[in-house]
Amino acid sequence: MRTRIGKVTNVYPLTGKVKVLYEDEGIASLPLSMLTMNREYHMPAVGDRLVTMHMENGSSKGFVLGTYYGGGMQPKANAGYRKDFGGGAYVTCLGGAYLLSAGSADIKGGSRASVSGGGAAVSLDGDAALVGTVVTIGSATASEDEGSEEVEPDVYLKITEESVELKSVAEISIEAEAGLLLKAEGIMVEAEEITLKCPYGEITVEEMMKRIERIEDQLGLPHTV
Repeated sequence: MRTRIGKVTNVYPLTGKVKVLYEDEGIASLPLSMLTMNREYHMPAVGDRLVTMHMENGSSKGFVLGTYYGGGMQPKANAGYRKDFGGGAYVTCLGGAYLLSAGSADIKGGSRASVSGGGAAVSLDGDAALVGTVVTIGSATASEDEGSEEVEPDVYLKITEESVELKSVAEISIEAEAGLLLKAEGIMVEAEEITLKCPYGEITVEEMMKRIERIEDQLGLPHTV
């Protein structure tokens, strides 16, 4: 076996091979296969310096062991783990914290995609879209059954093609500094007690209906409800 250092001159993404120029001798190799590194795919760029290993029976038989730091390539991190994918995308892991940075990122599951953790935050500088046949956004107390994949939310907003459902085991508060518009062909509110509040005061719907009934009795009118 003979190891050599050279510079990438050609990249063949479909076959996983590269051509290497050995500047010390001024000769180029035939296309050499990259090591798969447990089936991980990442091709070097033209101009990258790398280490190759050739068989003793000829320079055409060999493999690319990989790139190395030096010769113009310097580390982009000084601790932990970092992997660059090209195009500005990379992952880092330091002290148990994992970061994925990319121009765009997709999470795709054939039947299910799940993100779980002690806490999570999603922040975006631009627009966001969450699309699905059934979309459920909810909050739930951590399940005591660690093996359980499904958690019933205590509070959730469920959106389907036919309806929008908002449900909570506790209080729901909707607050707007400006106006709040509800517009529909019909609106039904169902509760044990409904209270209306405005600058004049507050009153329950039950008390309002009783007052209307008393007025109807005084006028000799039939009850409307």
